[in-house]
Amino acid sequence: MAQLLIVDDDMAILLVMKSALAEAGFQVQSAENGKEALHMLKHGRYDLLITDILMPDIDGLAVIDKAIAANPNIAILAISGGGALKDGGDLLDAALVSGADAVLQKPFRSDELVRTVNALLN
Repeated sequence: MAQLLIVDDDMAILLVMKSALAEAGFQVQSAENGKEALHMLKHGRYDLLITDILMPDIDGLAVIDKAIAANPNIAILAISGGGALKDGGDLLDAALVSGADAVLQKPFRSDELVRTVNALLN
């Protein structure tokens, strides 16, 4: 069973993603910020990381860098809705350059998330 870690500072989005992926049969843990995610990555083993890009303190790009350094085989899905200065596309392009394997722009449907996760793990 694949172990997933989801990181998003928006609790509503985090809960929807966690629920959809758990219903699809995945073992899912979650973190509400980059600092918590880095702690979990250091002390756990995950097959896939799903991280938001825009988060306070430690952003998703830093989480991606540290995740790859700790586990070069981890699959990474970056998600973003953009922000005040950049649209999600710019941020997602940066995530791909940083090592993300796939990206989804918010808002996305639960079935799209599950399909993307399945593709990354197969």
